[in-house]
Amino acid sequence: MNPNLHVIADTSGSMKEMGKIHLLRNLCRYASRLKTLNPQVHSNLNMLFFQWSAEVAKVTPEDGDIPPLSARGPSDLGALAAFLREARGEDRALRALVLSDGHFSRAEAEDLAQELGSRPRVRLRAVAVGADADLTRLKKISSNGRVYRAEDIASAVSDAAFGLDGPGPSADTPIVVRFGQAR
Repeated sequence: MNPNLHVIADTSGSMKEMGKIHLLRNLCRYASRLKTLNPQVHSNLNMLFFQWSAEVAKVTPEDGDIPPLSARGPSDLGALAAFLREARGEDRALRALVLSDGHFSRAEAEDLAQELGSRPRVRLRAVAVGADADLTRLKKISSNGRVYRAEDIASAVSDAAFGLDGPGPSADTPIVVRFGQAR
């Protein structure tokens, strides 16, 4: 059985700012094309696209392309949590990738993190969209505490679909490369 990856795009009102809604659409477009760009890794992956603000709704690609997204209203993490519960079902693992600027309340983020922590077999990864993304809140909702930058969308898709759970390095963790040392 091919794994499903739920790609959830935050279309709340804050995504209107600084062209984030256009970046969001382009990230979804790129993710949807990974099957052809990297077939040896992604050919068996079934990506399902959703938009989320006050509720979570399916996005149906039109002629193989992600339709324009419009941003409005608040982001409701309670609605996202309910969607994730329903999508997971009783006996299945859930793989989800949330594309967001993290502009939601700290309390809601903590509630979602607590719920995700109590639900085994939920792999949720976060991608920071926009220069003003709140990395702290996005880390909170990610099941491994990691946030990907928008330019790392391919890695985020692979990790959400096939990665291991548990803490990993964060987008703001510097990578130190030392040259000239024996391994």
